Amino acid sequence: MARPTTPVAGTECRTWKPRSPEGSLSADVPSIDSLERLGATRTPGAPSASTIRPGYATVYRSSVPKGRNGMPASSSVDHVLLAMKAQLSAIHAHEAGARNGQDPEDVHQMRVAIRRLRAILRAGRAVFNPKWVEGLRRELKWLGTRLGRVRDLDVLHAYLRSWLTARPAVERIAGRRLLRHLDVDRARATAGLRAALAGPRYARVHARLEAALIRPPIRTAEVSLPGIAAGEFAKLRKAVKKLPTHPNADDLHAVRIKVKRARYATELAQPMVARPGERFIKTAKRLQDILGEHQDAVVVEAYLRRAIDRTQAAQTLAQQLRKQQGKRRDQALAAFTEQWPKIKRRGRRAFGTVTAP
Repeated sequence: MARPTTPVAGTECRTWKPRSPEGSLSADVPSIDSLERLGATRTPGAPSASTIRPGYATVYRSSVPKGRNGMPASSSVDHVLLAMKAQLSAIHAHEAGARNGQDPEDVHQMRVAIRRLRAILRAGRAVFNPKWVEGLRRELKWLGTRLGRVRDLDVLHAYLRSWLTARPAVERIAGRRLLRHLDVDRARATAGLRAALAGPRYARVHARLEAALIRPPIRTAEVSLPGIAAGEFAKLRKAVKKLPTHPNADDLHAVRIKVKRARYATELAQPMVARPGERFIKTAKRLQDILGEHQDAVVVEAYLRRAIDRTQAAQTLAQQLRKQQGKRRDQALAAFTEQWPKIKRRGRRAFGTVTAP
C-alpha cells in the first residue's frame, strides 16, 4: 500500500504573474520546470505547463518571506527540503514495484531516488546537524547497496539477452545457461531486497526522512547552494586532472561519482545558476552515462569470471564477451576524453563568478 506524500512544513499555493512579455516567465521568477525539479507540485487539477494560462504559473511551494517586488524570497533550506521531498515521493512511487520485482524500472528509479537523496544531503550538509546527515547518508547507502545488487543483475541480464540474439546457436545454448545462472542470482538479490524493505531498519530510515520534512534538524537556513555546486565542480576538475594517461576502472568510477555529485549539486542550485547551470547539468548527465557504460562493461567481465562454466562452448562465449567489453571500455574512454573539455567549459560558465565554500 502506497504511503501518502508528506508535505513540506508550511506548504502553500502561489500564483505568480511575471512582467515579461508574451506570457513567458520573467528572469526573477523560477520556472515551472525548475520548481518541479526541486519537488514543487501544481495545484490539484491545475493545467500542465504546456496548457497553463499565458503569463501565469500556479505551483505549490514552501512558504517563505517576501522578497523584492512581492516575490517569494526562497532560502537554502527550502530548496534542500523541496529536493528531498521530490525524492521521497519517488521512493513512495516505486517501493511497491521494487518489492514485487516485476518491473526492473521500479528498482532503478528507487535506487536513483536514494542516490539523489544522499547527494542532496551531502550538498546541503551545512544546513543540517552534521551527525544527523552522516547517520542518514550511511543508512541510505545501505539501502542503495541492496537496490544496486538487483539493478546490476537486471542491466547485465538485459545486455546479455540482447547480445546473444546475434550469436551462433552453440553459443546461444551456453548463453542460456549463463542467463539461468543470472536468474538465480537475481532471485536471491530480490529476496534480500524484499527482506530489507520489510524490515525495521528500512522503517526507521523512512520515518527519519518523513520527520525531516516536517521538523528538519536545521543548523542554518542560509548557505550558498551555487557555491556548493561550484565546489563539487572544482573537485571534479581536480580528479580528472590527476587521472593517469591510461586510467583503470577504479579511476574512472571515482570520476563518475564526482560527476554525479557535481550534477546533483547543480540541480539543487539550478534556479540560482539559471541557463548556464542547465547546460552544465545536461552535459554532466551525458558524461555520467558514458562512464556508466564503461562501468557496465567492467561488471560484465567480473560476472563472467565468477559465473561462466568450463565447457568449450561457454569458454568461447566468454572470450567473445570479454572482447566486446574491451571495445565498450575503449569507446567509453574515447567518448569521455572528447566530452570532458565541453563540460569543463560549461562548468566555468556556470560557476565562473561563484565562490566555493
